[in-house]
Amino acid sequence: MTTNQAYTHHFMGMTVPCEVTLITIDAATNAAQIARDIEVNTKRLEAKFNFYSDTSMLTTLINQREGKRVMVDAETRDILTKVRDYSALTQGIFDITVGTVKALLQRSTLTREQIYQDAAPYMGLSAWEIEDDYLLLHFPLTQLDLGGVIKEVAVDQALAMASASSSGVLINFGGDIRVAGKKSDGDDFIVGVVNPHEQTQALFALPLRNQALTTSAHYARRQQFSDHDSSHILASQDTHKQVMSVTVVANTALQAGIMSTALTINPRLTVPEEIGFALVDEQLNVHQNTDFLLL
Repeated sequence: MTTNQAYTHHFMGMTVPCEVTLITIDAATNAAQIARDIEVNTKRLEAKFNFYSDTSMLTTLINQREGKRVMVDAETRDILTKVRDYSALTQGIFDITVGTVKALLQRSTLTREQIYQDAAPYMGLSAWEIEDDYLLLHFPLTQLDLGGVIKEVAVDQALAMASASSSGVLINFGGDIRVAGKKSDGDDFIVGVVNPHEQTQALFALPLRNQALTTSAHYARRQQFSDHDSSHILASQDTHKQVMSVTVVANTALQAGIMSTALTINPRLTVPEEIGFALVDEQLNVHQNTDFLLL
């Protein structure tokens, strides 16, 4: 006996609403249990990699390390290896050593410019590397922050947990989305992208087929410095003023998330051919090239 029904599970994780939709074809498939397992795994990742938690693995093992070499588990090694590869594709614009800036923010009243000047020598791809099962951090002051990637990792892991027993899967964690298969009616999943000026509405929609989509924007959350606030997407050159949001479609949520974040900082960045992107300007025009940029 087969069925073709959608089961949807909602929960809060990583500070955002999370949705898991499973299209089951086998009556024996326990969609509710799969969804609960995804929720548990998502919260496990959140606890493990929380930059602001005193008890997370990221804090206790990596950011409070003694010495330059830290032995990491296989999951952490694989995540960091992928992050490093994808960060290199952004020419280092996407940078998990931004935790160095956040650490200084927590401990000082320096201006934004002063904090970046103090942090700069300890940041970038040259500050860390992976060697077998070891994470090497070359400077004591370097701090890693994986807040920009762990939600996407959770999305990718959720899809892997669900896809083997479902004909269709939609994972949506706060707008970081990945789909596999089709909806119960056989159509592709259609995903809406938020209007930056009216966040309860969609600006445009895209069909996805075995793809991931992320949107990075600087209008929703801000980071407070002593002299002013800036985008929560932290970069020394700040986000590009003519780009309100960037949507990227890629094979995985991790790849899409890293690229969409980098493009908010430098929208002229060269994008691999297999990745699609859309830039939204202040007038809510949608662009698939950078010809509109003036700066």
